[in-house]
Amino acid sequence: MSEGDKPLYPFHLIDEGEGLPWGHVSYKLADLGFKDSMIESGWLGGNTLSELIGTYFERVVGDNSFEFYGTQFPVMLKVIETKAFQPLQVNVADDVAQQRYDSFGKTALWYVEEARPDAEMALGFNKDVPAEEFYRRCKEGTVREVLNIFTPRKGDAFLIKPGTVFAAGPGLKILEIAESSEMTFQLASLSNQQVEGAELMLDEAFDLVDFKKYSPAALLNPLRKIPAQSPYSSPISSCDEFSVSRIDLQNVLHVSVEGAVGFTVYYSLSGKASVQVPKAGSEPVRAGTMPLPETLDRYELREGQVILMPAEVTDFYLVPAEDGTDLLEIVVDKRKVRDSYTNENVEPSSFGDVRRDDSTDDNAPDPHVGYWN
Repeated sequence: MSEGDKPLYPFHLIDEGEGLPWGHVSYKLADLGFKDSMIESGWLGGNTLSELIGTYFERVVGDNSFEFYGTQFPVMLKVIETKAFQPLQVNVADDVAQQRYDSFGKTALWYVEEARPDAEMALGFNKDVPAEEFYRRCKEGTVREVLNIFTPRKGDAFLIKPGTVFAAGPGLKILEIAESSEMTFQLASLSNQQVEGAELMLDEAFDLVDFKKYSPAALLNPLRKIPAQSPYSSPISSCDEFSVSRIDLQNVLHVSVEGAVGFTVYYSLSGKASVQVPKAGSEPVRAGTMPLPETLDRYELREGQVILMPAEVTDFYLVPAEDGTDLLEIVVDKRKVRDSYTNENVEPSSFGDVRRDDSTDDNAPDPHVGYWN
């Protein structure tokens, strides 16, 4: 059997950390160019995430994701730990990022893993703020007075959309799940003095900011707002870019996604688990029963660790190894693109392969449709 014919398997990825003036960031899953996660083990160990997708394409990400994103992995996971207030930031929308920077934009979910009792977070404004006032306050160092600053709690989650200003204060550990992009601009310092090494780009990003008052309802913990849709999973957030659910893994969970066309990412918030996959050629088992251990390949998932389930792996078991095992499950649903001429969402495949350069070809992409591969 050639390597190209070998079945893919669950991938552990090596963390890549980076110290910053306000704290530390650990990239758990990234295909960003300057950060490219490496596979830890197995016969593909030592390859990067971009190399994996560039070789195995939809076998890794699935047909729907490959149709929209091409060889760009769609999501990024990183852990943010703060010892000081971050600079005030804003994310860029997809359309602006494409037009100005030939890049994806960034929608992000922040999940609070740990929070000191006195920890603070800034998210949006506490009132409608005139643009000129915001600009002046950023320059004067008084912008904190118009920010919606609150105390987050462990388990809180916040969907940060493009245009919403945000920053995390000291004493927080946050898991960020986002589009595969770092299209974020730093606007102003929230410390008493300028944070050394922080490059502020207020003038370039000024027109990206949403100056409206931020809705307080968005600050509620979604785990207390959204009812569970299955016996094991509680949805946290769903947007065009990704969906995130929390799994309270008390018992063995059989995941069968036959016919599905996408990958799944699991992140362990607490406890230990294993992902167990039937070995090639093993006999199917009766529904509701567990295969014999010798017929399964095991992949451990420890607290703070990520495992990527490629689209090709459609049948597996999540097995808790200790009490209090909580996982986050991240998936990417089928995406459409907005036709700027009709202002409607359309199938990207209806305009052919966006990677083609021959504009005279009948299958060339429509020039007024925004693509992201």
